[in-house]
Amino acid sequence: MKKDDLDYVIEALQKRDEILINNKPIRQYNKYFDKMRKYARKIIDEGRQEELLPLLDSDNISYRFDTAGLLFHCYPEKCTQIMKEISDMSVETGLPKYYIIVSVSAHMDLEIGIPKDYP
Repeated sequence: MKKDDLDYVIEALQKRDEILINNKPIRQYNKYFDKMRKYARKIIDEGRQEELLPLLDSDNISYRFDTAGLLFHCYPEKCTQIMKEISDMSVETGLPKYYIIVSVSAHMDLEIGIPKDYP
C-alpha cells in the first residue's frame, strides 16, 4: 500500500519523539521537522487538515505540540489552548526531562507567535 501524506506526517512525529526520548542530536530532530512540515503543508493545501485533528488529543506531548503548531492557523483557539497547557508543564509537575524542550518551545511560540505561512 502506498503511503499517504498523513502517514509521512505521523512517521515524522514518531521519529521526532524518539529523538527526544533517546537524547539524539538536534539536527536529526530538525530533519524530521522539515519532513513533517512539508507533508502537513500538502495536507492543508488539499483541505484535509481535519485529518490531523485527532493528533491534538494524543497522550503524547510531543505529537500534540507539533500538531498544534501545524494546525495553528486553521484552528487558532484550540491550538493556543494546547500550547498553553504544554507551556505550563514542568519537571516538577511530572513532565519527563526529555520533553522540556517541547514545553519551552510552546512557551516561545505563544510569546513570539507562529509565522503566517507556517507550515
